[in-house]
Amino acid sequence: MTVRKLLEQCPGEPLCDACLAFACSVSLSEARAVTTSIDDPDFTRATSTCASCRRQTTTLVWGTRPGEDKCAHCSQLIGPDEFAEIVDTDRFHRHCWSRLTSAESVRSAKALSRRSWDLIRKSRELMGLEPLEGPSADS
Repeated sequence: MTVRKLLEQCPGEPLCDACLAFACSVSLSEARAVTTSIDDPDFTRATSTCASCRRQTTTLVWGTRPGEDKCAHCSQLIGPDEFAEIVDTDRFHRHCWSRLTSAESVRSAKALSRRSWDLIRKSRELMGLEPLEGPSADS
């Protein structure tokens, strides 16, 4: 019953036997015996990414079935055999999540580069030196 209540509290979040065992304070073999004996159409046992430990393994999920989850970025279905990144309650294809996080890194790097060149220009002006060739202030 504890496994059922735990999974019902987080619909659509797949959890592996090891994480369920830890959460329920039982051994892995006890948890595995419970999860493999569940015969309820609302529960699906399949290979997917555990929402807790992020390992790609056999999981148990209540509510949405693996393959019914959509990526929060591209709205395409996330297959049960695909790696997914889970952030809060949102699910992302791994490549979509990489794109989102790398885009922010690129923006930050460009802003820092512009700021560095501005500081170099101002410092050279204050010292009475010729300006260096570098990116323009508006690039």
